[in-house]
Amino acid sequence: MNHVLILRPQTDTDGLQLLLQQRAAQLGVTVSCHHHSMVTIQSYDDPAVSIAEILAQPWHGAMMVSVNAAEHFAAQAAQWAANQPLPNCRWFAVGPTSAAAIAKVVKRPVTCPWRHHSSEALLALPELQQVAGQRWLLIRANEGRELFADTLRARGAEVHYLAVYQRTPVTLTEPQITRWQQHVRCIFVSSTEQLGYFLAAMPRQALSWLQQCVWVVASRRIADLLPAAIAPNAIVADSATPFAMVEAWQQVITHQQETTPHD
Repeated sequence: MNHVLILRPQTDTDGLQLLLQQRAAQLGVTVSCHHHSMVTIQSYDDPAVSIAEILAQPWHGAMMVSVNAAEHFAAQAAQWAANQPLPNCRWFAVGPTSAAAIAKVVKRPVTCPWRHHSSEALLALPELQQVAGQRWLLIRANEGRELFADTLRARGAEVHYLAVYQRTPVTLTEPQITRWQQHVRCIFVSSTEQLGYFLAAMPRQALSWLQQCVWVVASRRIADLLPAAIAPNAIVADSATPFAMVEAWQQVITHQQETTPHD
């Protein structure tokens, strides 16, 4: 049996597990999924910011960084600015999953990159090249990557943050790590944050196990953060979507089947 460890928030895992099981059945293999998220997500109310005042301002463009951002923004807007219309501007997302969640909230079209789903791909869109003098709203966690905002500012835009959720690291227990070492030979990683907390929690003696695992990662940026001893085992998916991650995993299984001697 193939045991895989999925490092991903629970809300993003069900679709991945279902697709993984379906694809495994087509390939004639059995998969057991172990799920764990290295962070918990909680609402965050910034005392220095009024969401009603933010929504009342004119914006040329806005971006939510994730499904979590869309869900927590919707909850806070309903609580603190129920009668305030949402910004009538262009909305953007990194990938199709978050775009669908954002569109459900703002009731407007949401633009995202077509193939590669990352901040870099989003910033490469033609719509984001000429933004000088524009006002942009970035809805995110209370801490996060600065690339999107810094790049827009470098292009002449004025960028404001609205923090609506926060992340808290999750600790691992020794029995959890031992169980994974005994069974897991493939690890799915959807974000640099999940990877960083996971590697930081691993004891030194777990390195040999990590070197034996195949790593299915959602971007080249994640692969580049893997330790040198692990990096050669990384398979880079086109994005963090379930389809892209499972497609990358299938490459591993297909290669194993093709190279395994048959009687």
